[in-house]
Amino acid sequence: MNFIRCHWFGLSVSLVVFFFLCVFALVLAAPHQDEQKRGFVPCTEKMAEELHNCNGRKMCVLERIVDNTFCNIGVIGEGIKLWATGKQSAPWSNYLFAPDIKRPSATDGVEAEESLAEYYESSPDIGAEMDELYELNQQLEKTQDEK
Repeated sequence: MNFIRCHWFGLSVSLVVFFFLCVFALVLAAPHQDEQKRGFVPCTEKMAEELHNCNGRKMCVLERIVDNTFCNIGVIGEGIKLWATGKQSAPWSNYLFAPDIKRPSATDGVEAEESLAEYYESSPDIGAEMDELYELNQQLEKTQDEK
């Protein structure tokens, strides 16, 4: 009992750090892309959208990361709750799974090729445009060097 009385702060900090390392390992091992939006996917997508809206503000970024961590903890807690009520076979079944990722089909390539062909038909020669811009840039640099 004397050991706990002397080292209570270090033990409590160690438990908190261990908990967050476990959460980090679970999130790292879980898939973050899934067509069915299972597991940590909604948390990841929400964080990405909110980080985009932060425009580089540091406190905003930090708040979004903390919110994402609590969202991930909620997903883990939901898995434990579903397992305890018998709705899933293991506590990690709702976030450690084989992801359902949409594979490109043969028609996707045809549509892309058609839209690319339309772009080339409607656009002028890009190579000639780039050459013209390069020549104009060279002329501009010469005139600035002369001044």
